[in-house]
Amino acid sequence: MANYAMTCTCGHTMPIEAANRDEAVANFKAGMTQAALDEHFRERHQPTEQKPTLAQAHASIEQMVAAA
Repeated sequence: MANYAMTCTCGHTMPIEAANRDEAVANFKAGMTQAALDEHFRERHQPTEQKPTLAQAHASIEQMVAAA
């Protein structure tokens, strides 16, 4: 297993352990449900920030995940 992470535009870094980057991306996407996205934005972003759609969040995950 290897360590991967992604850092949101708000600065919140989320770590994960996975066999490879593809598995890390898949695991982050599985955890990023609409409810999780809503909660993250409610807790960590300004109310004036535009929340991405779930599809946009998943596309961002593909770009942000890196080896930690």
